[in-house]
Amino acid sequence: MSDQKIYLLLTDTGSILTRIIKLFTRKKYNHVSLAFDAELADTFSFGRKKANNPFIGGFIQEDVTSAFYSRAKCAVYALTVSEEQAVVMRAYVSSFEKDKEKYHYNLLGLLPALFNKEWNRKNYYFCSHFISTVLVEGDVLQANKPVALMRPTDVLEALPFVPLYEGILCHFNELTLSEGEHGLAYETEMIIDSIDLDNADLCFPENFSPVPVL
Repeated sequence: MSDQKIYLLLTDTGSILTRIIKLFTRKKYNHVSLAFDAELADTFSFGRKKANNPFIGGFIQEDVTSAFYSRAKCAVYALTVSEEQAVVMRAYVSSFEKDKEKYHYNLLGLLPALFNKEWNRKNYYFCSHFISTVLVEGDVLQANKPVALMRPTDVLEALPFVPLYEGILCHFNELTLSEGEHGLAYETEMIIDSIDLDNADLCFPENFSPVPVL
């Protein structure tokens, strides 16, 4: 079986909930998603189901081209896994897709987790809890703490993820991907630390109408 790549997407949407979490974590990014393709079309996490309502959340396939996500600050990382591991993880995520209505975002469990207190609730996850669970299921991650306490940066630091890009998310798919001898190469100079994220121009899709950021 040939090796494959999976992708970790860390984002900062600038929402009120994100800013509150950042007060506790002091981390640049506090939302994490897992993608099975380089274009991030096949990206999954736990988060808000409606852009203007942070209180209705659950399992989601994220549309990174949507108004809510495209303007987010982000960092993208790649990890090489075996084909077998990728198949197991994708099948596990598919099991969530089939019964997605029974899964919910663990908003109440988020606060205890910020203080390293575990509160497991059946069928309730937050983003890093879900991503860690998928990686453990695929035998990619051996977590050094309960998966319910894993934070986005814990996932990133626990595995040899390779940084690919950091900037505004809507710019990511504008980059030219080329498959070379050493894997994915980005024909661009917009690599880690090359962008002033606080002063970068945001881009919006055509016919964009403002979405409340809560």
